[in-house]
Parts: sequence; C-alpha cells; structure tokens
Amino acid sequence: MHPDIDKYAHITSPIHRWDPRVKIAFLGVLIITIATLNKLPLIAVAFACCIALVLISRLPVSFVTKRLLPATFLLLPFFIIIPLTMPGETAVKILAFSFNLEGLVIASKVYLKALSIVMLIITIMGTAPFTDSLKAMERLKMPSMLVQMTLFTYRYIFVFLMETKRMNTAMCSRNFIKKTNLHTLKTMGNFVGMLLVRSFEKAEKIYQAMLSRGYDGVLKTFFEYKIVALDYVKGSLVMIVCITLFIGDKLL
Repeated sequence: MHPDIDKYAHITSPIHRWDPRVKIAFLGVLIITIATLNKLPLIAVAFACCIALVLISRLPVSFVTKRLLPATFLLLPFFIIIPLTMPGETAVKILAFSFNLEGLVIASKVYLKALSIVMLIITIMGTAPFTDSLKAMERLKMPSMLVQMTLFTYRYIFVFLMETKRMNTAMCSRNFIKKTNLHTLKTMGNFVGMLLVRSFEKAEKIYQAMLSRGYDGVLKTFFEYKIVALDYVKGSLVMIVCITLFIGDKLL
C-alpha cells in the first residue's frame, strides 16, 4: 500500500500547470464561497462548476468517484434524518411518518455543498505532487510544523498499515484465531502495544536518517515555484465565479 492521492499529478492539464500557491489560494476562496451559499439553485450551479473543474483537470472519473463514495454514503442519511425530524408546515404524510419537504431541500444543500468541496479538494491535491502542495501551503503562511506533521502522517501511515498487515499474517501463521474470549483480548492488546513500540522505533530511525541528510526543521523540495500571467488569469476566472455566486445568492 502506498500514497496515491497524487497518483495522476504527472499528467498535463490547465489545472496541473497552475502554480500550486495560486491554485490553492483561489480554489480555497471558492471553497469558502460554496460553504456560505444558501440558495439551492446557486449551490447546484457551484456543483456544476466543480464538475467542470474536475473535467478540465483530466483526472480519471474512476479516481474521483472512488474518493467521493465515502462522502456520498456518509451524507445520504441526511435525506432521511432531516426531513423526518425537522418541524414545519410543508410536510407530507408517508405511512406513519411526517416527511418535511423543507428538510429535503436543506439535505440537498448539505449534500451538494459537501460533494462540491470534496471535489475541489481532490482537484487541488490530485493535480500536483503532495509534497509540492504542502510546500505551497507553507508559502501561504500555513505553520511549517503543521505542514510537516501532515506530510509525515500521510507518508508513514501506509508504512504502519503494512507493518500491521505483516504482524497479523505472522499471528495467523501461528494458528491464532480471533474469538470473543480473554485470550484474544490479551493477544490484541499485545499486538497494539508492539505496534506502538515499533512505530516509535521507526520514527526514531527516520528522524536520525533525516538529520544525517541535513534536515534542519525546514521542508525542502526540488520544485521551483514560478508564477506566470496565465496563473492569475485562471485565478481571476475563479474569482469571477465566486463573486457571481456570492452576489446571486444575496439577490435571489
């Protein structure tokens, strides 16, 4: 298992060629704008704009949909919970339940806004190497310590997952079978403790290796940032969309 959020960072598209700092800044404004929208038609327009950005980025549809599925399943219960629990006059009786149509509209707003934001995050992180995106966030005044913690967490969580799989295979090869008994509880406790010890030892070795390679607390990459006029043109187009959505939401 290995990190794959930037699996398609090598392909070419207008979004891939966009300077990471400008891309994160302007698409971040778009995310904030979408989060503040209240009118369903404008939210639907914003959702369509996010789909257009994904298509322009040329990220494979399967790659995007695979990452949207968890958010989709997480949000689907809102279409049942909110209409059934929200009081109001616009209610429809379905069997013994009162189904509020206004609640259905609110659920739709939450659903579309959340998927739009997730799509934008996928577009931001999927169109540049992960380290370059984090370095761009650092240039945008995100705390360096937080950037590095995010990078190391993302990178080494897969290493520890592989270690977990290897340890589990070793346990199974010794005829260990998980059951609902005290022996299983003790064994799994030892398993977690050993994993934590090995994680600590691994972290120490990684830190020593970084120091031997000149690590001084600053994240270094080979990527050279270079903003061109076209980057600002793209940013301006995004700002036009943001302003249009914001004004339209206030006027409707």
